[in-house]
Amino acid sequence: MAGPKMKITEVEVIPLLVPEVKLIRSACIIRVQTDEGIEGIGEVDAPSLVVQAIIRTKEFQRSASEPLGGASGLETSIIGEDPLQIERLWQKMYRDTFIYGRGGAVMAAMTGIDIALWDIAGKAQGKPICQLLGGTFDVVGWDKEVKSKVKPYATVYLSGKTPEDVEKNFRDVVSKGFAAAKLESEIDGFGLKDVATDINLVKAARKALGDNRDLIVDAQYCWTNFNRALATARKLAQYNVFFLEAPFPPDCLGAYARLSQAVDTPISGGDGGDTTRQDFLDLMERGKVGVVQPSIVRAGGITGVKRIAELAFQRGILCIPHCWARKIGVAAEAHLAAVVPNMPYIEYPFPIPSSPLVSELVEPSFLPKNGLIDVPKSPGLGIKLNEKIVEKYRVDAF
Repeated sequence: MAGPKMKITEVEVIPLLVPEVKLIRSACIIRVQTDEGIEGIGEVDAPSLVVQAIIRTKEFQRSASEPLGGASGLETSIIGEDPLQIERLWQKMYRDTFIYGRGGAVMAAMTGIDIALWDIAGKAQGKPICQLLGGTFDVVGWDKEVKSKVKPYATVYLSGKTPEDVEKNFRDVVSKGFAAAKLESEIDGFGLKDVATDINLVKAARKALGDNRDLIVDAQYCWTNFNRALATARKLAQYNVFFLEAPFPPDCLGAYARLSQAVDTPISGGDGGDTTRQDFLDLMERGKVGVVQPSIVRAGGITGVKRIAELAFQRGILCIPHCWARKIGVAAEAHLAAVVPNMPYIEYPFPIPSSPLVSELVEPSFLPKNGLIDVPKSPGLGIKLNEKIVEKYRVDAF
């Protein structure tokens, strides 16, 4: 007879703040604990006070005798449950919050819990998450081996407002072992002055990267004029841009479709509040994008992003997760990319200047070598929190 099942006993929200840095200055970490002493960690890219409320709230009611189904907090949904039943708990959290959730901040809070549950499952079975994921990608005939290394691209932010600054920063990326990098829009930088400025910055990034590394360009939703976007997008092909990210505000799907059909450079989107499979179906079907970018720390975690990647695969579309986040998110997307066939890259934060929440929060703090990073081999996520950093920067939820 099988023994008693492991049970979830606590969901802890850990807000962190580094007030002296400008980029990646905060974090919202989730720690799920069990009655067997196995714990898992996750990460959420959403305000910690909001996440805490979504997790802690009790079920509210229409009347004293009529519970309103679909309106409980996430903690109510999973305390006492078996953490190894990840898919069932994902659906339970989704169902139990559907009145006020189904996406947005609720999906983000689910994300942190989902990643932590995968971490627990790997530790309980003595396997890295990628080994648990192997064979679960829902595509007929896909039986490739789990990859041991994956490709990160460095998101260089702030990229620079002049060609000289961009070239310097991108040469630094090359020296750190990256085989791909992303140029970001910023005030008075790419996308926000004129076409000539845009192209000079792209040219500088390409010069620093050389011809053998992929260049991605992120417009950060900066254009509301289609012709202005088209003027820059048409010139990107000569610099072999891998894809142009977020040219328009997230809801302008008609503009995405027009631009996708007008230029050869693939257009991408999805990190600007898109969190559900339906969001990404709309982006693919109506927006006609060639790349979707669900956030690994907002769009349902490993479970949610894998489902979105399956939808993209069926349509011949790449899925490259968004992860301007901490290394918990990077570890999660690395495990996923090890098994997902249409995920050629993962995002790797490269803030300038750096933040201890990127460089010191988890151990080991894996870096690329020859353009690749090793998928962690230890059980679960294969990383652990640096408790000294947690203690130093922990604050009340905000």
